[in-house]
Amino acid sequence: MARGVEASCRCYLFLSLMLWHGCIFRQFVEGSFGNLVHSASSSHVTEGDVKYIYETGKSCVTFASNSAPYVDVNIGNGRQFRTALIYLPKDGTPLEDITVTASTNKNELSLTKHAEVNGQIVALWTGGPFTTTWIRIESTNSFSLCLIKVYDVTLREYCECDDACHRNADVICHGLCSEPQNCKKVNVALNKPAKMSSSYRKSEASYAVNGITGTTFSAPGYNPSDSTQWNCIHTDPGDRSPYWQVDLGKVYTVTSVIIYRRGGGGHGKARMVGVTVTVDDNLCKTISYADATDEKMSVICSNPTPRGRFLNITRRGNLYDPYINLCEVQVWVCKPGYYGFGCTSKCSEGCSGEMTDCDIDNGFCTNGCDDGWYTATCSQECGGGCTGGRCNQTDGQCSPCLPNWTGDKCDQCDAQHYGDDCSKACGHCRDQNRCDRRDGSCPNDNPRCQPGYTGLHCNESCSPGRYGPDCRQSCSEGCRSAACDGTTGHCKCRHGWQESDPFCTKKCDSETYGTNCSRECGVGCQNTNSCDRTTGQCSCDVGYQPPLCDKGVYLSILDKRTSFFCCFL
Repeated sequence: MARGVEASCRCYLFLSLMLWHGCIFRQFVEGSFGNLVHSASSSHVTEGDVKYIYETGKSCVTFASNSAPYVDVNIGNGRQFRTALIYLPKDGTPLEDITVTASTNKNELSLTKHAEVNGQIVALWTGGPFTTTWIRIESTNSFSLCLIKVYDVTLREYCECDDACHRNADVICHGLCSEPQNCKKVNVALNKPAKMSSSYRKSEASYAVNGITGTTFSAPGYNPSDSTQWNCIHTDPGDRSPYWQVDLGKVYTVTSVIIYRRGGGGHGKARMVGVTVTVDDNLCKTISYADATDEKMSVICSNPTPRGRFLNITRRGNLYDPYINLCEVQVWVCKPGYYGFGCTSKCSEGCSGEMTDCDIDNGFCTNGCDDGWYTATCSQECGGGCTGGRCNQTDGQCSPCLPNWTGDKCDQCDAQHYGDDCSKACGHCRDQNRCDRRDGSCPNDNPRCQPGYTGLHCNESCSPGRYGPDCRQSCSEGCRSAACDGTTGHCKCRHGWQESDPFCTKKCDSETYGTNCSRECGVGCQNTNSCDRTTGQCSCDVGYQPPLCDKGVYLSILDKRTSFFCCFL
């Protein structure tokens, strides 16, 4: 696909036909498209060869006639097209004189001036969608036509607006696409020293790395006034072992190369067949006829990918025209700060020096790691317990560990601590099991906690009246105030309970009561086991004084005959 400012024949006028709807019947290689025009015919040619308008030939073509001159271009039987680029010379062909029709329906499309950039008039031509075989370009007067390219993609796709790295540099795209952003690659061949085995008509090796991606071929020898617009390289026809080489400046691993071949489907495609791309002496790929379908060719190197400093393009074999004829060569690698396939990985912040100081192939840090990082990519942090934050940059080991930390890398909390900095003490987990290093929770055993504690972190003491692991057990009713030791269940006994039992589960026997069952029930209790074990109270027999029934009662009887009181027990 043509990219960059087209250089041929001082073609300053662009007409862009954009047909935005309908289906695409053609399978594309992502980001590159071929010119659908493969032939042209006209009975009104007065200067030049009509094939030049689609094969990017020696000069523009002039059409003249007593009536309206025209040229028909063939894009294939019943093909749908969305964008047409028509290049007119700067002088001699007024825009308003040109009309274009599609042969299947003869619907005439109106031209609208879009912009003027550095003297180049860019017009947008809208309508369609169109499915056709022939496109006719005609004028009311004599006119000159330098080039026509027809694509079945939209103008936005032609400009590659969504490709952050490989935008089309055509001036028609300047106002359509936003500024490129987030490109993580760089073309390391751009403006690097280049050389070639021979030169045809003052072609220079540097033209293939000058950043101009237009594929229009026009030799200065044919059109001297256009010598400043020369873009493509061409080895001499007599050179039977042609080569072109660029010095990338240092060794790179090359995975893909973008080559913009000469435009057009004839010479441009044929002259790429048999081209071999190598990096130093390592093969990248030999291009076949099928590989050369599109003007923008993505050359994917074979596996294993070659590594070297010099990218070479050669052409060998029994070929009819063994020239090397191409327009731009790009070698895209990861820009500083990125590495890996597709350049999607960022160099680690742990690289010593600048964050961009890492190998673009594997991400290995060029100058080692900053303190606190290890591994070849400096992507792993040293353990939080390493003294001074430093560790072995190969395996991350360090010694001695800071308090509360353990392990060869001092990256684990000891059994009694947790948290990011191991500063929080674990709770009372069962059997001294370490708690979770992140949140301090105890393992979900059955039970989870040591005696006397409960909760997820085993740091909640048992509530009054509870004791044991997870505080599952109740204190004895014999415990004073219903409270016991949360760990053991031991307690001080209430009156009426035997203190010989630390759990206070044994009541006083039937004949005792009080503190530690140290007192006997009263002798006057009606039943010797009816004494209250806490207070000693009972129901008394006759002659005993309540409430303890431990004392006799004095009775007085009046002898009515003698008025004599007599008392007895």
